[in-house]
Amino acid sequence: MLPGEHGLPEAIFASDGQIVNRLFAALSREADQHIACGLKEQLQILQVVWFCKHRQDLRCPACSSPSLIRKGWRHRKLKTSRGSFTLFVLQVRCRNCGRTFRPWNDRVGLPSSRRILEELEAKAIFLGTQVSFARSAQIVRQLTCGTVSAEGIRRKIAELSQKIQLPSPQKGETVLVDSTKVKAGSKERGVPVYLAVTAQPGSSQSNRPTCNKQLLHLHVGTAEPLKNLLRQRMPDYLVHDGGDNLEDCAKHVQRCRWHLGYQLKHYLWQDGIPHNFRPPFHEALMDIMKDPENGPQRYLKLANNLATCGLKTTAGHLLNAAPEAFTFLKEPGFSYIDTSPLEREMREINRRVDIGARWSSSGVESVLKVLLHQRLNETSMGQS
Repeated sequence: MLPGEHGLPEAIFASDGQIVNRLFAALSREADQHIACGLKEQLQILQVVWFCKHRQDLRCPACSSPSLIRKGWRHRKLKTSRGSFTLFVLQVRCRNCGRTFRPWNDRVGLPSSRRILEELEAKAIFLGTQVSFARSAQIVRQLTCGTVSAEGIRRKIAELSQKIQLPSPQKGETVLVDSTKVKAGSKERGVPVYLAVTAQPGSSQSNRPTCNKQLLHLHVGTAEPLKNLLRQRMPDYLVHDGGDNLEDCAKHVQRCRWHLGYQLKHYLWQDGIPHNFRPPFHEALMDIMKDPENGPQRYLKLANNLATCGLKTTAGHLLNAAPEAFTFLKEPGFSYIDTSPLEREMREINRRVDIGARWSSSGVESVLKVLLHQRLNETSMGQS
C-alpha cells in the first residue's frame, strides 16, 4: 500500500455472492441429509420385501440349509463425494449351523471390503494420474465432501492397472513404438518406458487435422515384453525410433525419419565432428528422406561417402537403418512414417512422472498405464 492510501473496509468484500454461496452450501447439506434419511428408510423396506419374496430360494453359504431367519441390521459406512452415508444391511442367520450372513450384499454388488463408492474412487484415481498422490488427496478433500488418503489412491490405481485389458491392433493399422527414460528404479538415469499405440488420421476439427490413437502396450523395463507382444500379434505396419531391433516384429517395418536424423548428430559426435559442422550433414539426410524417387540411391551414396571420409560410426548407423529407411515407398499402407503422434504422449508421461522424487518401477508403470488408458482408450481424448 502506498503512503496516503487507505485500506478498504472488510464489509465491502462480504458481497452478496458470498452470502448466496454460503446459503447454497447450507441448503445442499440439509438436502443431502434429507435425501439420505429417506433413502435409508426406503432401502430397509426394500430389503425386507426382497427377503420375504426370495426367502425360499436362499441357502446358507456354510451348510446350504434353507432354514433362515432375520437377524437384525448391520450398518455400513460408505464414503461418497457428498460425504459419508450410513447404509443398514439386512442380516440373516441359519437355524441349522448358526451362521450369520448378509445375502443382500451380493444382489447389489456391495462386497464386505468396500468402504468407498465407485464414483468417489473414480475421481480420486483420475486425480492420482494427473498430480501427486498427496496433492490428489488434498484436492478430493477440498472439492468434495469425501476423503481418500494418498496411500488409498495409490492402491486403487495399482489395482485398476492390473485389471486393464489392452486391445490388439486391427488389420491394416499402423503401430507406433517409442521409449523414454523415467526416474525410477535403482539406476541413476532411471529405467526405460516402452510405449506402443495405433495411430490413424482423424477428422478435421476447426480446420486442423486430428489423430486417433489407442494404447496397445506400456511397460517399464527391458524391450523383451514389447517384442514378444508384437511377435504374437504381428501388426501389418510398424514405425519405431531405432533404439531396438524390431525387424521381426511386424510384416512391414519403417524407421522414424525424425529419429534417424536426430540420432545422426550423436554418431557424428562419436566420429569427432564439431558441433557447428554437424547441421549440414543433418540437412542433407533430411533432404534425401524427402526425395521419393532418388532417395534410396542418394541415401546409400551418402553412407558410402561418409565411410570414405573416415566417419565409420556415422556410416554404420545409416547402413544399419537402410533396410527400414524407405519401406513406405514399397508399402503405401503406412498411416504415419514417423513417431510424431507419440510425442504428445511422451510429454504427458514426463509431466506426470517428474515430481522431484524417485519412483518404484511397478508404481510408475501402474500410474502411466492407467493414465494413458484413460486418455486414449476410454474417452474422446484419444483424438488429438
